[in-house]
Amino acid sequence: MREQAFRCPRCGKELRYDVGMGLWWCPDVECGTVLRRESVGHGPSGGGFGPPHRQGVSDTGTSWSEDGEEWRPEKRHVGWSILVGLVMLVTVVAVLAMTLSPLVWPRGPALSVSPTHITFVDDSGAGVMPQAFAIQNDGKGQLDWRVTSDVPWLVADPAGGYLDGELQIVTLRADITGLSVGEHVGVCTVTADGARNSPQVVGVSLRVEQTPEARAMRSLLGEGVEVFYGEQPPYVVGPTGVAIELVNNGLAVDVSWNQLVDFVARDDTDESPYIQDLRMCGSFAEALHNNAEAAGIRCAWVSIDIAGQEIGHALNAFLTTDKGIAFVDCTGEDTSFVVAVGAGEGTCDYDKTAYVQVGQEYGLISLDRAELLAYPFYVEYSKRWVDYLADLEEFNALADEYNALVEGRTLVAGSSEARKAQRLYGELQSRRVDLEVQQELLGPCRWDSIGVVEHVELYW
Repeated sequence: MREQAFRCPRCGKELRYDVGMGLWWCPDVECGTVLRRESVGHGPSGGGFGPPHRQGVSDTGTSWSEDGEEWRPEKRHVGWSILVGLVMLVTVVAVLAMTLSPLVWPRGPALSVSPTHITFVDDSGAGVMPQAFAIQNDGKGQLDWRVTSDVPWLVADPAGGYLDGELQIVTLRADITGLSVGEHVGVCTVTADGARNSPQVVGVSLRVEQTPEARAMRSLLGEGVEVFYGEQPPYVVGPTGVAIELVNNGLAVDVSWNQLVDFVARDDTDESPYIQDLRMCGSFAEALHNNAEAAGIRCAWVSIDIAGQEIGHALNAFLTTDKGIAFVDCTGEDTSFVVAVGAGEGTCDYDKTAYVQVGQEYGLISLDRAELLAYPFYVEYSKRWVDYLADLEEFNALADEYNALVEGRTLVAGSSEARKAQRLYGELQSRRVDLEVQQELLGPCRWDSIGVVEHVELYW
């Protein structure tokens, strides 16, 4: 028999052959003809092929003839037609999806936060250091975000804003005042209208192991501390021999910590320069004392002796109505005191919270970063500075390695060097976020200690 193309007797299109089923089928979905071709005029031993005929239809039904071969219609398989149609439809949809997805993919802002859980631990009754998390815009456009807390003791700062790119550091402060000993939990919810992945939540847990009242009682029971009322301190302001003169106000009262911070921030005592043998710490403490009393705020002039040093140091003390005793050091610009990190020269504010405890080093923290007044806060703060400086050193070393790898070179995509550069870049980005969180909490200025406190005198 000569080779030929078998065509559909209904629509004339070339038939396809299914080896597994032994059937010929028309590729036209609307036609859907299925046939079986058998030999004509040959017995079982003839070995030839007969005409395809439609399965399940009597031989007496409609038939067609082509070159002496008989074609009989088989029963139309509706299911087969539907299956073929569905396959074609899915194929078309898939092609359209791959083609159009880059055009319809959302291009708006996308919200993400890190970390998603924060833990505060107060083990001394002194309160807890603030923590922070980062908000990022992983999409395009402006991210209008806000943060809300479901508990009154947890405050976010800032509580809202706009973000085009980069990131925003949000500081969380937990106030343990009035909280009982035990576990406390809260949730900060970050929302951004119209942004993908909004809202996000930051779980917060706070463990209080000792009340502030218990800590205050312990802090009052110390040795090496003397308190004087209505007396002038037996000290002079410098080598000229001019005595310290305190001017008290009989109507002055104790104020809250926030009221005290507002006053100190407005006061200009710290703006005068420190001049050796002329305007030294005693003069600054005298000026702040007299300014505070004139403003109706009760204040003490404080002298401390430093172990191993002939000359001590002077500062001020206030008894706040909500956080107990607060030491303030407004000694003006003295470069031997401060180490600026991440800030240019002259950017440090010399209003400082002091941490005084006999037998411990004299501690200083910038006034706007001193969240708590008890000495354990200073210890934790100092430790965080050590950790930050170590992390900063590692970051700089990693940045040097990255720069040496990519500077002045074109790396081939997929090469080992390109993969290494990509890995280093990703790690730098991650560490940069962590460093910015730490820097925001610590502030730009680190203050050196002048030594260990040996003796304290307070003059109210």
